[in-house]
Amino acid sequence: MRSLGLIPAVACLAGTAFGAVSSMDARALVWLFGAVAAAIAFGWMTALPRLRFAGLACGYAIVGAVLAAHARETALHTSLRDLLESNYGEFAIDALGPQGEHPPVVTRFVLQEDAGRAGDVVLFPASVTGLLIDRRWRRLPGDGVRLTVGGATSDQRLSQWRAGRTIVAPVTFRRPARYLNEGVPDFERALALDGTSLLGTVKSGLLLEVERPGSRIQEVAAAIRLHVRLVIERRIAGHDPVAAAVITAVLIGDRSGLPDSVRTRLQAAGIYHVIAISGGNIAILAGLLLLTLALVGVRGRPAAMATLVLLWACSCVITAGPSVWRATLMAIVYLAARAIDHRTPTWHAMAVAIIAMIVAQPLDVRDPGFILTFGATLALVEVARRAGALTPRTLESRRVRESRSRRAVRAIWRSWIAPSLLASAAVEVALMPVSAVAFSRITVAGLVLNLAAVPAMALVQSAGLVLVLCDHWSVVAVPAAWIATWSATGLVECARLVDVAPWLARRVPPPWPVVVIAYYVGLAVVLAPIRRLRLAGGIVMSAAALVMVCGVSAVGWSRTDANEASLRLTMFDVGQAEAMLLQVPGAGPLLVDAAGAPFGSGLDIGTRVLTPALWAKHVTGVDTLLVTHGDPDHVGGAAAVIEAFTPARLWIGVDVPSHEPTQSLMGRARQAGLVVESLRAGEVRAVGRARLRVLHPPEPDWERPRVRNDDSVVLELLFGDTAFLLTGDISAEVERAILPQLSTARYRILKVAHHGSRTSTSGELLDAWKPQLAIVSCGRGNRFGHPAPEVIARLAAAGVRVVRTDLEGQITIETDGRQVGVTTYAGSRR
Repeated sequence: MRSLGLIPAVACLAGTAFGAVSSMDARALVWLFGAVAAAIAFGWMTALPRLRFAGLACGYAIVGAVLAAHARETALHTSLRDLLESNYGEFAIDALGPQGEHPPVVTRFVLQEDAGRAGDVVLFPASVTGLLIDRRWRRLPGDGVRLTVGGATSDQRLSQWRAGRTIVAPVTFRRPARYLNEGVPDFERALALDGTSLLGTVKSGLLLEVERPGSRIQEVAAAIRLHVRLVIERRIAGHDPVAAAVITAVLIGDRSGLPDSVRTRLQAAGIYHVIAISGGNIAILAGLLLLTLALVGVRGRPAAMATLVLLWACSCVITAGPSVWRATLMAIVYLAARAIDHRTPTWHAMAVAIIAMIVAQPLDVRDPGFILTFGATLALVEVARRAGALTPRTLESRRVRESRSRRAVRAIWRSWIAPSLLASAAVEVALMPVSAVAFSRITVAGLVLNLAAVPAMALVQSAGLVLVLCDHWSVVAVPAAWIATWSATGLVECARLVDVAPWLARRVPPPWPVVVIAYYVGLAVVLAPIRRLRLAGGIVMSAAALVMVCGVSAVGWSRTDANEASLRLTMFDVGQAEAMLLQVPGAGPLLVDAAGAPFGSGLDIGTRVLTPALWAKHVTGVDTLLVTHGDPDHVGGAAAVIEAFTPARLWIGVDVPSHEPTQSLMGRARQAGLVVESLRAGEVRAVGRARLRVLHPPEPDWERPRVRNDDSVVLELLFGDTAFLLTGDISAEVERAILPQLSTARYRILKVAHHGSRTSTSGELLDAWKPQLAIVSCGRGNRFGHPAPEVIARLAAAGVRVVRTDLEGQITIETDGRQVGVTTYAGSRR
């Protein structure tokens, strides 16, 4: 009977997930709901209990599906997009883009979070409530945007941009970046479903005008957050900025100051959840509140009611988003039931919280945090229930005569270490497929590290609260700051275990859905009361886990079939960057460049774009990684490639000893056991059934102080009567220098240099080599104007067919050496 209470919530959750990801509209689902209602009525009239129960569960599922479908359509087709589309064009989410250009539009918006610094700019999410177009205000329902404010901004002005306040400023809107590759999610669509319809830019903070403050509650909450930041900055940030960032994240959910390296390390170690405010933090906070109330003599119902109110107040202060509300809602439901003396099981409180969250925010079911929150709670509750069978009386009956020291050790083991290990293991087992699907990572480091990380987080939270509450009493604040600092440092440092033992955190391709289903079916059978089936369930579950850990997935196997006759070159859509995959018969995959952000910041394209795109091309291992030169848009994703695909060798061009990214990459490659080789002009290498000629660079006769485009590795790949010229970022000068080395082939394919810059793809190259096909890697609406109009004009005049990633997405060229075929992401979907 315990599990029956969860069935309505599970049915509602399943229906909501279907509505969020399917293409059915709400009206179609309403008709389906009518059919289910008829089935329920029939079951009720015929007194068929099972049909009644099934119909009721379907009813919950259909309600969830209708809510999610309506929310999905509303999020994808916002009033803001429609207004900009009608005035400037190409803002609709179904349009390929880039969006139409427009002058800054005077915009009225409400801040959803306090503004925070990210390097040299200020970022914050906001809800747009109006646009001034043609001298007339157009009202909007509050569509979500993420705004960037450029220029220098003083701390005083920054402190005025608080959550809840209404601001007016001229904004230039743009669509989020999207990368059109097989296997890569549509980030623009994902952001829209998460509540961010568009991105916007304000040139200077001086252009922002606070029109009116937020509500009294919002203003008080913002003042508390500001106090927390100022105290931590004064007491801790000066001598330990990383610890200060961790403490701020744990107390108010503001993770903007956390360095990317620390964030990545905590995620790989499986303990990032301890600073991403969720159930554990709320449970500790609730425990501290109940303990404090008990110390002052408040217990029972009054304590539950007071804790309920205080938790709600704390959730208004914390800015960590849905995870806080999920955890807080569960605690409030449970405490409210206790306050009215309703001894509800924890399962029922979870069921009510799930349904309430779905009704309030149906699209939250897409958030992996939603699944992680409730999945971890279910695992912990089930472990606690089963561990409860081992009662003190049972333990007493098993006790043997032993020394006092051994009894103390056994008590510590039973009261802390064993329960912590059991709880951590239960969560890891329950959520391993979720981690593999959502994050392409399986880690077992958290199983051990949580023993240190969770107590450290509790100390950070407790000492941090004492610090911000007792800031004026140094006799209390100083030791509290010391405890919080050292606890935060210990929390970060324990994650270095994955540096010592990297095999504890493994990158894996997303598993087949059938593998995930098999895993959870096996787990359910293991937990079922039918003992004779547990062995079979354990075998199924273990086999599914082995498949996930070994990286076998729907993307297939890692190597091109040696008997296959065709060569494939895939140019990935990685924005204003470059990455190409060569799959040659008789050889393993060769990756030329690894993408990255042009200025070394922003989205981790190596992890978020290139890795899943490679998996989707049937690659789970790379033989060779070639980095043509050290610019961030060519080398930025190399670390992710090494981690996920463990290449056998790294090829580089001209070494630049003072270039930190290149040296860091080479150090990481050697640490991972890769053979590092330098390519020089004149070398010829066999790659399977193809011949690879290195045309550039020659041996350098002087040490380079910085990376140069003209030092790019230039390759000519010959396969049958087809030649590929891969030019890196070279200029017209280098193009002219390599002309005498070019081979003649019946079909010639040019990779346009430097993303189509006007300084490359010279007329001399086109006249001498006469390519029939040119491919260009460039970002939609990039700030450089690539490819340059004059380059496109030169290619057109030479009769060259041009295919571009910004217009067509991922480009795949396949040839048997005599004939050539070209397919693109956009073309395959027309």
